[in-house]
Amino acid sequence: MAQVNYFLTEEQQMIVDLARQIAVEKIIPVRAKLDENEEFPWDIIKDMAQADLFGLYVPEEYGGFEKGCFENCLALEQLAYGCIAVTTTFAASALGGYPILLFGSDEQKARYLPDIAAGKRLVAFGLTEANAGSDAAG
Repeated sequence: MAQVNYFLTEEQQMIVDLARQIAVEKIIPVRAKLDENEEFPWDIIKDMAQADLFGLYVPEEYGGFEKGCFENCLALEQLAYGCIAVTTTFAASALGGYPILLFGSDEQKARYLPDIAAGKRLVAFGLTEANAGSDAAG
């Protein structure tokens, strides 16, 4: 069932609907099995990539849709409806991709962002090390 939200643009509502469809049709039916078997959700990652969700925040010149963090969060919220563990991979990819987008050299952007936008390359973000520098865990 489609949700009506008068505060979203038509395009943003399409993102919500697409991500919700993936959550309902692809994630929910297998989430318990993934947890029980400790499996990484490669098939679901491929589904998200085919739906172009990984490229929401990436500029068009690098194969993305040049939307923004808000649109990425709209997708994230709907995917999390299906399973937060699966959604963490999607969220981590943006967390790892944004530093390249914001602070990477032109060469780094050209090298990494197209594959990130296409969902061919999963990235992450390293914050701390427990025994060196800072320890965010306390």
